[in-house]
Amino acid sequence: MRSMLDDLETDITMLENNIMLRTSRLQMIDSLVILLSSPTIDGKVNESYFYARNISPPTNIFSTDGTIQQLKSAGNLRLVRNREIANRILAYDQEVRQVFFEMGDEVEMRAEYRQLASKLFNTRIFFDMQRGDSIAKPTNATALYSNDPALIDEFIGNIQYLKRVHTTQLIRSKKLRSKANELSEMIKEAYHLK
Repeated sequence: MRSMLDDLETDITMLENNIMLRTSRLQMIDSLVILLSSPTIDGKVNESYFYARNISPPTNIFSTDGTIQQLKSAGNLRLVRNREIANRILAYDQEVRQVFFEMGDEVEMRAEYRQLASKLFNTRIFFDMQRGDSIAKPTNATALYSNDPALIDEFIGNIQYLKRVHTTQLIRSKKLRSKANELSEMIKEAYHLK
């Protein structure tokens, strides 16, 4: 149970970071749609590039599930005397697997988004924005690569699907964090751990 508790604490930290990142991405998505929907984005082109580039990297989560997998594969879950805790461990594992399953949709949405972004934005500017593992706001973007209204509309349509995936994953991450916190507190109380 000590190992399970350590895994849960690691997951809670990872989920909190994921929640902050997804919340930020959703704000950027909304800002980008507002900019692209305005009659002119003159003076806001650098912001458009910054938002467009920042919403495309992966926002994956990786559960620390070594203890759960060991309990399941060795049949040791039956050794957990507290049935409620054993059931909550299985429910938590099920929720984690559901999040991983739905992340496949996000991978597909990001790929489609990137294809459209490369038609609307100058990819050389995107390249110049990369600073190690972070993305810097450009200072030299003067225009979009294309001002085609149909392409902009298609891009905004694609963004709304990406936004839906982020929103769903944000809700799932919050739910998973709540389950991890509840399970952690139950284990601490039942097994007198800190």
